[in-house]
Amino acid sequence: MLLLGLNLYSSWNWFVKSTANVVVVGFFWVVYSSWPGVQGWPAERDLPDQFYLHAVNVAEPDRIYLWGTEFEHGLGKTVPRAYSLPYSAALHDKVDKASRKLRKGLPVIGQISNTPGTKADLTSLEQTNVSDQSVVFVDAPQSLIPGKN
Repeated sequence: MLLLGLNLYSSWNWFVKSTANVVVVGFFWVVYSSWPGVQGWPAERDLPDQFYLHAVNVAEPDRIYLWGTEFEHGLGKTVPRAYSLPYSAALHDKVDKASRKLRKGLPVIGQISNTPGTKADLTSLEQTNVSDQSVVFVDAPQSLIPGKN
């Protein structure tokens, strides 16, 4: 309403009115593009090099979702983050084996190793694509299991 009143009833210069319109549209674009991250939607970016796996969900034709805590700051200091990976049959098989261990109560660590022959695009500031990496799940030592309060 304020922007409409500025454009219709104000005697300000047209440059001020058009600048206000561009600023408001830019503000809405920033809010729209950042909203999924604020709501906690899965990140479609690289997984941490090592992470403690908490849960798995496979949406078979499209995506694989992982919930993990990275080891960088310690397990007790961070909360799990949801990650979205493109579906592949090989990754589905690995995730299925890891989820069986999780259901039995065994802790699982996920590790990232770059596949040979892939190159990271260093010209852009965005992270490399997750599909260029290989995810390996290993059993976690009992000392890394986060304690219950």
